Amino acid sequence: MTEDYIQIMIESLEKKLTVLDKIAEVNKRQYEVSSAQPFDTEQYDEVMDEKGKLIDEVNSLDEGFTSIYELVRDEVNANPAQYRDMVLKLQELVRKAVDKGVEIEVQEKRNKNSLEASMALSRKALRQKRVSQNVALQYYKSSQKINNVDPQLMDKKK
Repeated sequence: MTEDYIQIMIESLEKKLTVLDKIAEVNKRQYEVSSAQPFDTEQYDEVMDEKGKLIDEVNSLDEGFTSIYELVRDEVNANPAQYRDMVLKLQELVRKAVDKGVEIEVQEKRNKNSLEASMALSRKALRQKRVSQNVALQYYKSSQKINNVDPQLMDKKK
């Protein structure tokens, strides 16, 4: 029975690795979307929704793994030699998952920096647009005053 639970834990970790690979792929797309100019909010939201679903799946797998681990922990600790090969396989998968998690964390930092840079460019462009509009408005107002001659200054001799 314990071996079945450990096998379920191994399968859970393998599935988690697959989902983490998908998250890494989504992170690459997120970087591309956040780096693109002009920034496409809808496309970025779609990528983030997809990534959110994958993160929820990882959390669910982690919860299931933990609950099964609680069931078999005492038995495995009492008889380590009996489950040695399976435990070694679990340890290897956990190392891979941690490595993949670190890789994803690096991607997240890169994506954050890319998004911040993109937002800064958008703010700068928006600020420049406002300045241009204000300059055009001031020019328009000034030109209206030049063409408008006050009646008291008109020369009536002719």
